[in-house]
Amino acid sequence: MTGFKNGYKCLDCKHCFKKSPLFSLLTTSELDDLNETRLEVTFKKGEIIYKQGTPLTHIVIINEGLGKIYLEGVKGRNLILSYTKQYELNGGVGVFVDQRHHSSLMAVTDCGACFIEINAFKKVLRGNAVFMEAYIKAHSERVLHTYQQFAVLTQKNMEGRMAESILYLNNQVFRNGVIKNVTKQDLAELTAMTKESAIRVLKEFKEDGIIEIVDHNISILDQKALQQVALHG
Repeated sequence: MTGFKNGYKCLDCKHCFKKSPLFSLLTTSELDDLNETRLEVTFKKGEIIYKQGTPLTHIVIINEGLGKIYLEGVKGRNLILSYTKQYELNGGVGVFVDQRHHSSLMAVTDCGACFIEINAFKKVLRGNAVFMEAYIKAHSERVLHTYQQFAVLTQKNMEGRMAESILYLNNQVFRNGVIKNVTKQDLAELTAMTKESAIRVLKEFKEDGIIEIVDHNISILDQKALQQVALHG
């Protein structure tokens, strides 16, 4: 049987220029410990990187491409919690609870990812208080985003929810650029709407001159107006 080996793109964690900024807090020895368990994997658009309910054996870091984290609902209705930024450490609450995945991660585009074995990761966490604090802070910020998202989904109308989601994608994921690779079904799952309702709200925003949609890509034309809809929706 042919063995697996990591690709040439990422020789080791010490010399990698694509590693998480949190890894700058680690010593050479700690990076070596993580590198010993590291696996480098590529995914095609639409492939599952990890699935809700499966054992959590590795921390996943997407170093190329875009992924989405979502809850799998009944009758195929999913709820997108967030989009992963490059170099974020993805594991979720199961890292410290039961070592199971409580959400799924899917490749939105072709992706490259590093998998770091969970016990090696925990060992480094326990031995480096500064790194542990930084990791907990980053994880807490993502949990806070989820709290805010659920408040939006339960307290705002469809227009307000869509406006909040477009602002999140623009400000946090695509950094004030064109929103790409986010389908109308994705927007429906991000806003807890049906696809038909999401399409209707997008059409309203486009007709009002708030957004522009070209080749399935979304650009904000009137950010102030969109912020007002998000605020009062």
